[in-house]
Amino acid sequence: MGSPFILLTLTAAIWGSSWMVGSVLSRNEIPAIYSSLGRFGFGSLGLLLIMLSVRPWPKPSRPILYRLIAMGFLGVALYNICFFSGLRTVPSGRASLMASLQPSLIFIYSRLVWGEKVTLKKLLGLLLSLLGAALVLTQGEPQKLFSAGLGTGDLWILAAVLAWFAYTIVGRDLANRIEPLPATAYSIWAGLLMLIIYAVITQTPTPNLNTPSFWAISAYLGFIGTTLAFLLYLRGLEQIGAARTSIFLNLVPIFSVVTSNLILKEPITWPTLIGGSLALTGVRLLTHR
Repeated sequence: MGSPFILLTLTAAIWGSSWMVGSVLSRNEIPAIYSSLGRFGFGSLGLLLIMLSVRPWPKPSRPILYRLIAMGFLGVALYNICFFSGLRTVPSGRASLMASLQPSLIFIYSRLVWGEKVTLKKLLGLLLSLLGAALVLTQGEPQKLFSAGLGTGDLWILAAVLAWFAYTIVGRDLANRIEPLPATAYSIWAGLLMLIIYAVITQTPTPNLNTPSFWAISAYLGFIGTTLAFLLYLRGLEQIGAARTSIFLNLVPIFSVVTSNLILKEPITWPTLIGGSLALTGVRLLTHR
């Protein structure tokens, strides 16, 4: 399938553009639940087509099944409700930079819960990540944070970051117990079921979904942003290992900022540029082995 470095760069570009594409749905007043259902309806179908070529399907034990269900709730249902809700008001480029807080949260959790060793490099990475995120959040005016607080959209994006952090912790050692492809398929199918149940229970009014843009964007997020990107990422992971693969995730917010600027004409402010650079530098230090 080509060089792993090209594949992983393409993966980062797809995931980066997904922030921009997702914001189009949110700003067209599509409720978060329907945006999520559209994305994972197509994503689940894509994974099903691939899984049909993988026989027999692994049968997870009960503890693993419970963990997969939890991952479906955290990484699919909860994350995407928060993700699409936040993108209604937060520029997609800035939102993706806020998401770079996740490695900092994992580092803090690892230190407090698992007693991971703190090195000077990782401590510096943590400080840079937090400083960069603060600049992006406040746009260089920290006094606004204390006078008016964070906006509703910012809180939704931060909730999405926390949901993905919890998803990562739950699935931390799952790769040693079940193959990544079926684990991803099972968790996404579980998450899709939860989204359907949520839509039925809440009876969210159905907007006009009979538009080319809704189906085209949902198909892109599902088939390209979920199914294809996962396969490319998995192939890169197999070829160069987890440590080197994780470096490419640093490109995701860069692609998000660039595509949002080029296509949605979102301005790239100096606080976003400087804060994003600091955050990404901090992430690189935190993830460096």
